Amino acid sequence: MEMITKLEKIKPLLQRKVFNNKTYLYSQIIKNERLKRNMTLEEMAKGICSVSYLCKVEKNVIEPEESYIRAIFEKVNLDYDKVGKNIMEDGVKKMLHHYLNRNYAGIEELYLRIDDGIFNSFNHLVKAMHFLIKKEYREFREAIKTLDKIKDTLLRDDLGVLVFLVVEYYIQTYQFLEAYEHLQYLHDEEFECRELNWLIHEQHFRVGLNLGRYPMAMNHYLELMKDINIGYPMKKQAVFKLMLLSLKAEEYFEEVKEEVQDFRVEDEDYDYFLEVAYWKLVILLKGKNYLPSFERIVENNLHQDIRFVALLVYAADNINDESYKKRAVKIAEEFAYQETDAFLYKLIRFFVLKMTSDKPHLVVDYLKYNLLPVRYTYRHHLLSRAYEEYYLSYLCKSSKYKEAVNFLTKQKSG
Repeated sequence: MEMITKLEKIKPLLQRKVFNNKTYLYSQIIKNERLKRNMTLEEMAKGICSVSYLCKVEKNVIEPEESYIRAIFEKVNLDYDKVGKNIMEDGVKKMLHHYLNRNYAGIEELYLRIDDGIFNSFNHLVKAMHFLIKKEYREFREAIKTLDKIKDTLLRDDLGVLVFLVVEYYIQTYQFLEAYEHLQYLHDEEFECRELNWLIHEQHFRVGLNLGRYPMAMNHYLELMKDINIGYPMKKQAVFKLMLLSLKAEEYFEEVKEEVQDFRVEDEDYDYFLEVAYWKLVILLKGKNYLPSFERIVENNLHQDIRFVALLVYAADNINDESYKKRAVKIAEEFAYQETDAFLYKLIRFFVLKMTSDKPHLVVDYLKYNLLPVRYTYRHHLLSRAYEEYYLSYLCKSSKYKEAVNFLTKQKSG
């Protein structure tokens, strides 16, 4: 589903001059109200002003006469005197600050303070963020759809926040190619809000890492670590350092292992604890420490989080002991999956089927119908490689060498 229509127009919109006074509020209120009522420009402008004048008002390229705005508001039963009075002071900036520091309670508080008396994009951006952190993706997409329709009325930073939110959704749902495509429109853009700039650098880093675009990841990592970024969270720096070490672990595990051993987390921030635990486990798994990884997940009760269930079945699949496989399968089958877990669920089911079925063709059929069709849309930095390697091995064992070569070629190009 395309959330931002005509994505190629984002760059021109970021570079245009807009009025930073009540004009942009009039623009977005009028356009939103017109679209909500399925009115044409002609219907909205009739008896008040010309269509071209209304079009310029909606695009925020002129400062309109107050009399025209009052007349339009009266036509659709809106209170002109309430414009701007329900905007939370620095609401979007506070929201970004909270998100950067994983203060989700702060975002919840902002959300609960929203006054929907009259539309404004600031409140809607906060709503979208609230839905995103709650993983209420249907509501999130609806909020983005509304903002997308009026994106040409948004101020520059707010347009940046809109694209940032969409990219964050794609990252959360493992759609890294979509995230990359959208990030191209924010590349080299600097916004007034420093938290927004930091968060966009983070997105570049995470997307680059997951897509194997390591120069991109490293460039943005170095940008974040610059001394000028006073106030950038130390916890974020620590997690990103671990993520980089997970790359190095593939070739230099013993070196990385020594660095990771000294990494201690004594913090009440549970989300931070989980992030650190996750990437330390990824590093262990890349060093083929499957048994210690399995035991660490179980002993620390980490398998209450689907990310760790995925690592658990991956580890068990590589342990030559049926008791571990059975235990991992039991945990995976008893896990309470949510609708938003769809992609990780498919990955977990692959490993479960691989460990429980004595018929390889059933595993291959599962791959063909569930994972291979979305291999370029959804991607996991560790587990996607595992099922791709299994399928490639199957093709070779079945003497399907031409298919194997085609698969491998597409894999590298992808």
